[in-house]
Amino acid sequence: MPLLSSPQGRDLFRRLRRGAVALAVPLWLAGLAGPVAAEPAALAPARKAWSVEGDFARKAADETPRTQARMNLSGAACAPTRPRLASCLIVNDEKKYAQFFSIHDRTLTPGALIRLTAKEVKGDPDAEGAAFADGFFYVVGSHGRPRHGDGEGRSRFVVMRFPVDARGRPAFAVSEEEPTGVAVSARLGEAMRDADGIAPFYDQPLDHDGVNIEGIAVKDGRMHLGFRGPSVDGQGFILSVDADAVFTADKPLAPKVTRLALGPTTGIRDLAAVRDGLIVLSGPVNDQAVQPALWHWNEATGALVPLGTLTPPKGLPEDAKAETVLVLRDAPDKPLRLLILYDGAENGAPTEYRVRR
Repeated sequence: MPLLSSPQGRDLFRRLRRGAVALAVPLWLAGLAGPVAAEPAALAPARKAWSVEGDFARKAADETPRTQARMNLSGAACAPTRPRLASCLIVNDEKKYAQFFSIHDRTLTPGALIRLTAKEVKGDPDAEGAAFADGFFYVVGSHGRPRHGDGEGRSRFVVMRFPVDARGRPAFAVSEEEPTGVAVSARLGEAMRDADGIAPFYDQPLDHDGVNIEGIAVKDGRMHLGFRGPSVDGQGFILSVDADAVFTADKPLAPKVTRLALGPTTGIRDLAAVRDGLIVLSGPVNDQAVQPALWHWNEATGALVPLGTLTPPKGLPEDAKAETVLVLRDAPDKPLRLLILYDGAENGAPTEYRVRR
């Protein structure tokens, strides 16, 4: 039977016309017709600009131009408060603390700092992602080795969480000096050492495609971890585990690996949960010429749909990279409102994008 008149062929073209086909073509077609890809749209910044009131985490005693927290923002999440966006958390990959902030009328207002790692711990957690679910803020370390040797890398092999109340406020006295109330786990290494496709790259340098977590989302009791590296045969990786089990001594983690066809030398830079799946922010594994892009991944069906490539805001530093995706609005029958923050830009250069699913 000719391919185009077969049931599979007719189904493919119906999906193409609806724009619902992912970049990766089904295997039964790839061998017959060669690669087929849906051209992702270019997403332009929203017209109205965003601002930050003051600066994120300016601590003169421990900041240099290279290590300023406000220049290295790497993940953010908000609790579902009323009013909305009144309690959010932002992390950076240079310090031992995170910072609360709120959002009102396109302005981010930094708040109190919260210590994640004790001062006496050698090295910082290299915090790369933040999430909120079921009354907890979560922060994940990169679990990646430094570019030069092992050094202080062990401090990066952690994931943390702490509880907040209905107003999004911690259920303990927040401290800038001690990690009071913050639970810390090193169990993710257990899952990665045996994970299909990920295990060979565990505890290897990033320059050699080593494991490096950059995104975290927690949904329906599962913790989803997005990997900047490795990238293998054009595929990036998500490792999903039981979220509560991570913070126990021996409850099974129930790991599951998902491969996403993101493209060559392309990894995951952040994850964010939405009603019907997860938003994936992709970008280069290292410094390759890969344009940042947004995707919708349905964790239940495995479907991956490209949402578009990001057009950066004007005046963005040349070496800045899209590093954080924060969901501002996730309403039925309306475009997603997403806030993207750029690592390497002053205060993340917050930029809004409106995306149709």
